[in-house]
Amino acid sequence: MAKRLFLEDEHNKLKAKFFEFADWWMPLEYVGTVKEHLTVRNAVGIFDISHMGRIIVNGKNSKNLLQYITSNDINKLYSGKAQYSLVLTPQGTIMDDIIVYMISEEEFLLIVNAINTEKIFNWLLENNKKFNVYIEDITFQTNLLAIQGPKAEETIQKYTNYPLSNIPYYHFKKDKIVNKNVLISRTGYTGEDGFEIVVSIDDVKEIFNIFTQEEKITPCGLGARDTLRIEMGYPLYGHELDENTTPWEANLGWVVKLEKGEFIGKDALIDKRNKKTKVLNGFELMENGIPRAGYEVYNQEEKIGYVTSGNYSPILKRGIGLLYTNSVYEEVRIKGRDKLLKAKVVKPPFIKNTSIKKGEKKNVS
Repeated sequence: MAKRLFLEDEHNKLKAKFFEFADWWMPLEYVGTVKEHLTVRNAVGIFDISHMGRIIVNGKNSKNLLQYITSNDINKLYSGKAQYSLVLTPQGTIMDDIIVYMISEEEFLLIVNAINTEKIFNWLLENNKKFNVYIEDITFQTNLLAIQGPKAEETIQKYTNYPLSNIPYYHFKKDKIVNKNVLISRTGYTGEDGFEIVVSIDDVKEIFNIFTQEEKITPCGLGARDTLRIEMGYPLYGHELDENTTPWEANLGWVVKLEKGEFIGKDALIDKRNKKTKVLNGFELMENGIPRAGYEVYNQEEKIGYVTSGNYSPILKRGIGLLYTNSVYEEVRIKGRDKLLKAKVVKPPFIKNTSIKKGEKKNVS
């Protein structure tokens, strides 16, 4: 049975259309995926992404545990800084991609993919024996909202006294919104500027209703979240990332810090560094069609790979997607519904990333 969002009644009031995703019953769209997509690109939209897992790690050895269990260098973090990272199997493949928030020297918050929450929680417990820290899954005690778009800061600034311009990219602050305690981070999955807010279930309904009644903010579903992230070339677990894929193959070598010391999967990664079995890239259709995950990819008559994610880009007004192939190609053909569609291979993102404010360096590690 699918898990239910705490705010499901509020989504129903907004006439959301639901579907099952990652074992959760989630809003797909409210007024239409394309309209919601364009709202985020041009103004501001709000997503309820409370299906994402939230895990607290607390104790004097928390940093040591996370350094051992993640691929990035936890020592680069400081209080108020977030970091994109990977949790790897001993074989050096991707168990999940996560964001680590350093609340203090001893307390961290992990945001993990919905489908992997239980898996990552149990993996932390399994590897905690020699570290002996406190680990708690707070997914059902809290909610996670994403407010995304070029007008996100100016729109929600009036609901908090803290100057949001003081929060750099991939940083966060514990403060108040409409007098409710929140953790607000300048992060997101859309390629636009914006914030993600962790708030208790006791306070989220008031905040959500205030934001959705704000005429400048449009409620958005996972349909738009998917098309937005595909335009940016952002990977999704279960599509571009899985336990059969290494960071090298997924173009995520930049979050693997081999020099930091021992961590799970390190030895396997060293061995597999120059042994890619597949190449991840993007593609744009050169004729009409909407590509979908699972479509086969061909070079002439030879099957060379598969589409991992595909959809219609409301900005480019054509089909785009991500694919794995057995080598590097400039043009391929995508097979869908018994038709071969011509596509050019391109390096994502498909459009400019504006999530980083002008003059600010990208620093997610």
